[in-house]
Amino acid sequence: MYNTVDELVQAIKAGEDSFLDFMEIRTKGNQFFFASKQKPGLELAKDLCCFANTEGGVIVFGVRDDGERIGIENDQTDVLKRLIVNTAQNNVEPPMGHLLVFDWVMIPDSQNILKRCLKLEIKKAIHNIHAPKGKRPYWRIGDHCHEMTLDQQARLFERRGMMMPFEERPIFSSNKKEIIQSKLFSEYYKKRYDGPLEDIDIPLEQFFINIKLLSRDETNQRHPTALGLLLFSSRPDQWITGAYVDIVMYYETEPDINSQGDAKSFYGSIVQQIEQTMDYLKRSPFLPVRAIKNEPGRLDKPAYSLLALQESIVNAVVHRDYSIQGSQIRIFLFPDRIEISNPGRLHNSLTPDALFAGCQPVRRNQMLAGFLREYKSPLTNRSYMEGKGTGFLTMIRECVRISGRKPDLEMIGDSVKVTIWADIDLLRRHERFK
Repeated sequence: MYNTVDELVQAIKAGEDSFLDFMEIRTKGNQFFFASKQKPGLELAKDLCCFANTEGGVIVFGVRDDGERIGIENDQTDVLKRLIVNTAQNNVEPPMGHLLVFDWVMIPDSQNILKRCLKLEIKKAIHNIHAPKGKRPYWRIGDHCHEMTLDQQARLFERRGMMMPFEERPIFSSNKKEIIQSKLFSEYYKKRYDGPLEDIDIPLEQFFINIKLLSRDETNQRHPTALGLLLFSSRPDQWITGAYVDIVMYYETEPDINSQGDAKSFYGSIVQQIEQTMDYLKRSPFLPVRAIKNEPGRLDKPAYSLLALQESIVNAVVHRDYSIQGSQIRIFLFPDRIEISNPGRLHNSLTPDALFAGCQPVRRNQMLAGFLREYKSPLTNRSYMEGKGTGFLTMIRECVRISGRKPDLEMIGDSVKVTIWADIDLLRRHERFK
């Protein structure tokens, strides 16, 4: 936008409009501020959001409201750039530093004397609506910023496709190399397409975009999506905080730090999280197995169904709300039960009663569930997600078969907790729990 000095000068002479704004820089002692603006950070945040939420635009620093180019002193340039970057990253929600393009230009004033000015281009936001921290979003109408009403925000959300699932959104803080160079993806591709990654007949980045593992931002840069990081990053929790599993064992029937035993955290791709968690549970002393002699030989009777535990863990990892960051999946092992809690309420209008009745669920992370169909469980030798919508009913049947009791499902705040009960009779007979 305004790619030459002549274009920029002509636009400045025409005056401020929907795509162009001027800011005069002034100093008073050690204070740095914009003319006619009381709080530089807040006012600048509002102006940045206005352009990003509309169609993008340019702010020229060093120009008076009447269009006269007065320039910026050399000792002010670094201070100004730091102020802009800090404002975009710390005073705007969500941060929008990636939308800014800096260009220092020499522009003639009305006397044809060259003045040093900053041309700051703000790209149109595609994936977010930005707002000054603690304020409503603004957008630009004519040459002024206006606070958006709730109806206007809703329409903008819809126009920009911002109702897209979280799994398909780009994670700007991450690097595309994290998944493009991932050994996990190479292994997946070979299994899924029966050939090496080098056989792809289109550019690799385009292939990743096609299968929703990469997404373009406003400047055409490629970023991994949440889906790509969850499936193929070795540490997705570095960019999606809380994308891991915590497990804690208690020796009493209530959570108490004094009765806490072992505690582990499982990181890695979501498939690795499932496998590590199941390996831990299979070895846990809180999942005892009693040998029963019968005519054919010996029958092992477990306190829990491993299949039921696997179904509950897969459901937690696949269906949790990853947009609730900083909250991980938590598994508590007690002597008589296992509690599995995952962030996010039941999706859409789904209720606990509907699940127990066998209602076909609408999955929160549809694409994530689709990828999981390509991975087989070491326990069953079948896909983790078979697409039949019967996993919850399978978990119920398995729980009843082992303990005679259905699992409990509770909505607690913004999370779902599933409680699977042990075979109490087996625990009473087992040496460890006498």
